[in-house]
Amino acid sequence: MLDSLIQTIADSVAGPDGQSIPYTLIQAGESPSRALCFFFPGASYSFDKPYLYYSTMLFLRKQVDIVHVHYSFGQDNAAFWNSPFAEKSAWLQADAKRLVSHVLGKRAYEQIFFLGKSIGTIPIACGLLHASAFSRTSAVLLTPLLTEESLVADLLSVKQQVLLVSGTQDPYYQPTALEKIASSRPNVRLYLPDGAKHSLDVGLDVSRSLAVLQSVMDELDSFVERELDAHAGS
Repeated sequence: MLDSLIQTIADSVAGPDGQSIPYTLIQAGESPSRALCFFFPGASYSFDKPYLYYSTMLFLRKQVDIVHVHYSFGQDNAAFWNSPFAEKSAWLQADAKRLVSHVLGKRAYEQIFFLGKSIGTIPIACGLLHASAFSRTSAVLLTPLLTEESLVADLLSVKQQVLLVSGTQDPYYQPTALEKIASSRPNVRLYLPDGAKHSLDVGLDVSRSLAVLQSVMDELDSFVERELDAHAGS
């Protein structure tokens, strides 16, 4: 995938429903890093798409190991897609907690990040950030589903440092929810690219879409650097 990769390890863990949850551990150096970031993709937004590809590159450049989570369900999983949001959320949370515990049981890391795109933000915002074991983690939420009231309610109680990115033309963009988050959660950094859709592209405008990509990566770079520095100084 990336020329700079030192080592990749493909593995899986059995989910609560018995299905396998595959993942890939990407090591940033010759030995395990002190920090690790779990990546939870969108339903149709995989790791070769721009925001996850370049986010992976950014974390590796900062010597942070990566876990790419490959969900055990697909677009043809009617049982998942036809269920209400609360059931989808519980499903995703159970899978995520099982996988994260499995990975961290194999090797210890001093600092943990979570990054999710779209539906991949659900297990982070609704589950992992509310577990006592992850009270000192940091999270990046790319285009979360802000039209879901329960997800917003969970975001309004998180205490960790969070970077939340949502385009103003995203169908899941919710100004009222964002105003509540902005006024009550100073630990949540909001970055809201004007005109960007759920893909964070700006229509068919290549120049503006690339400018948004660069700006989001700049925000991510600053956020991750700040969190790494804060943890090193604690």
